[in-house]
Amino acid sequence: MNKKTITLFFFLIIIKVNIFSQEDDKPPIDTADIAAAIIKTANYKCDSAELKIKNKDLKGFTKFYKEAINDYKKAIKQNANSFEAYFRMAIAQTKTKDYKNAIVNFDKSLELDPTRGDAFRERGIAQMEQGKFKEAESDFTKALDKNGEDAKSYYQRALLKEKQGNKKGALDDFNLCIEQYPNFYEPYMARGKIYYELKKDYVLALNDFNKVIEMDSENNEAYLWRGKTNYNGGNYKGADKDLSRFLDYEPTHIEGLITRSAARININDNSGAVRDLDEVIKLEPKNFIALTNRGAAKGAMKNFAGAMEDLDLAIKIKFDYSSAYINRASIKFASGDKKGACKDLEKADGLNNEKAYDLIQRYCKELK
Repeated sequence: MNKKTITLFFFLIIIKVNIFSQEDDKPPIDTADIAAAIIKTANYKCDSAELKIKNKDLKGFTKFYKEAINDYKKAIKQNANSFEAYFRMAIAQTKTKDYKNAIVNFDKSLELDPTRGDAFRERGIAQMEQGKFKEAESDFTKALDKNGEDAKSYYQRALLKEKQGNKKGALDDFNLCIEQYPNFYEPYMARGKIYYELKKDYVLALNDFNKVIEMDSENNEAYLWRGKTNYNGGNYKGADKDLSRFLDYEPTHIEGLITRSAARININDNSGAVRDLDEVIKLEPKNFIALTNRGAAKGAMKNFAGAMEDLDLAIKIKFDYSSAYINRASIKFASGDKKGACKDLEKADGLNNEKAYDLIQRYCKELK
């Protein structure tokens, strides 16, 4: 293999799949149970509801909330002017995903005490779950008007803005949430994802994912995102380590396997990369990204026949995938098929691959 052929192998294109995970709406600040404060009104019925909720882990989750709701209803019969009974019942209803009735009871609680920012916030969460985004944003803003230090309202409003595609607005609210409550990890996780996805700022993203892991070392999702961030920042060993930790718990995660394979190719662990990609292809035989990466790894191991087989199949599955053409061109160069290699580079150039034109100028000029 001549010097030019060896040089060309540095142009093998390693692709990392990017499937953005969806984040659930989780209550970030008020981690105590909804029955943490004893309701003093309406005698024993509210206390009974709280006791059921506190012991919810002893039985079925939904069953306990439903029983608690029944007790709150009895409490309201005894005292129809109890803000707490309506408010706590509404929160219990959100736990059973009965958002429609929860909103009705939040309304009643706010009629009794319109100064309670937490009721506006919790109603906003229920509104958001119902897809009533305009009403939800209004509630979160009212909650913040009542208490400008309510970190949870900033967090929920940020999630709402993110759902609406306003990532910049979400970032602003995540910043305000962290400013008010710097010791809770979820806003860091959410903000790190925006730095990663929207701003491509891998330094700031890495800082946030580091913070999450510092506060919650068992947070497996954080290892996935830190691994992806390390990969994009060029720290391939760090990416391999983080993704290995993540895959220990989720060994069939496609994105994790493909990203780790890409990191391993970059640290010359090609056999490890092939093992990862074998697993992906076993799970998804037509995953053209995995086939392209495995072709690159096999090519680096001088298994040219195996590499060609993978790259031919990747192109058959997705004929307009330019990276597969560039990788196949590299294998053809290594196999002595310069004409075929240049033909593949021309196809990649026609698909607007940025690397293809420079490679054509460098290796194929004399054939024209």
